[in-house]
Amino acid sequence: MPDASLPNLLPTPLKVVLASSGGADSLGALVWLHNQYQQGVIDEIAVVSIDHQLHPDSAEWSARACQQARFFSIESHCIQIEVPTRGIHGQHSLESRARFARYEALRSWLHRRYQPKDAPVLVTAHHLEDQVETFLLAALRSSGAAGLSAMPALTRFGSGWHWRPFLQTPRSELRQLAASLPLIPVDDPSNQDLSYDRNYLRAEILPRIQSRWPQGLLGLGEAARQSGDDLALLESLAAIDCNLERLERLPLKALMALAPSRQANILRTWIKRHGALMPPKARLSEFIRQLKTAEPGQHPELAWGDWLISRYRDELWWRTRPDAPAPKPILWIDKTQSIEYPSGKIIRLVRTQATDPLAIGERWLDTDWLIRTRRPKDRIQPQGSAHSRSLKNWFQEHACPPWVRPSIPVVEIEYRLACLVGWAVDQHFSPESGEASWRIEQTICREIS
Repeated sequence: MPDASLPNLLPTPLKVVLASSGGADSLGALVWLHNQYQQGVIDEIAVVSIDHQLHPDSAEWSARACQQARFFSIESHCIQIEVPTRGIHGQHSLESRARFARYEALRSWLHRRYQPKDAPVLVTAHHLEDQVETFLLAALRSSGAAGLSAMPALTRFGSGWHWRPFLQTPRSELRQLAASLPLIPVDDPSNQDLSYDRNYLRAEILPRIQSRWPQGLLGLGEAARQSGDDLALLESLAAIDCNLERLERLPLKALMALAPSRQANILRTWIKRHGALMPPKARLSEFIRQLKTAEPGQHPELAWGDWLISRYRDELWWRTRPDAPAPKPILWIDKTQSIEYPSGKIIRLVRTQATDPLAIGERWLDTDWLIRTRRPKDRIQPQGSAHSRSLKNWFQEHACPPWVRPSIPVVEIEYRLACLVGWAVDQHFSPESGEASWRIEQTICREIS
């Protein structure tokens, strides 16, 4: 079972939400979490079960997961979702589409239910065998450190954290805990379908490894953990090599001054920060070669899944292929709550210094804000400017590519454009002398794993 000590990054008091399928692994995880609650390690537990509607009995399975929670007098919730019928964000198999939809539903539910400062920790029952399967599948795809690190034990998830405490715990230990209860776990027959690669590894390959090398699974799990350490070092190196603070763009000059391996490392780190799947290694290498040999006026582009990286002037720009209509305006009343915006982004307020060029004065926090896309007659008066100008002219002056402009959220206050999120603030809304200052920022909140 996991070490009694908790990761240092977990908040206190500790509130957890277990994403449960109702299966034996989830039930064992529930028993362990309840034991931690009784010992005072965990302060609050809830259970959420996702019904993917992919099996005639799926609603009954989800209800059973909630019944298991009620056995311990634990709050529970069943959420019914629809799995997309087509690939989205590079997720094309049924298994990957279901996983994507599940995490989106969990993230959205947590965001609606909890304020960011009170966000609970999402817990899943991924165990040692799950980790080894993920590691082996990545190795068979010739993945680098990002793939071989498999599933991280702790990662950001929306406004909170996703914690996998059982990655070094064999499945058998979780199932022993589940068997100690007078409850029948869910048995999903799709887990026996060997046409799925993961099921094949679980049924045919892992038992042979375990038989030949009794410590083999632990060794492979440790290799995944070490790959995670290697990945952290590579991401630190990328931040040293190139300015990664601007999520939507990269300075090309700094990138091209480096060796190809470090160029690829920067691009992989940047892609990961967007929550995107990695492009094929050969395609990434070819894109780097094109950047190096491109003539003036040429604009190399890397396209994969639902994403694009395009060269524009002296920068690389991140793009998402348009697959949805423009988002509807959102009224932002309670500024202590972050706003869930389309394309997997969270918009929130953070304290900042009055010298921050994107600072807004605190006097505006008590008014209602409208988050919307830009309109043809929008104008902005930049700081230090005597006159306002059209957004079209402002975008041209600041070298903002035409394809980026429609995706930039606009914050409207009292029927006037106040902020282009991440880009500019109209000087009318800047902090006055001695006034507290706030900054509107957007972050990627989607987990794809």
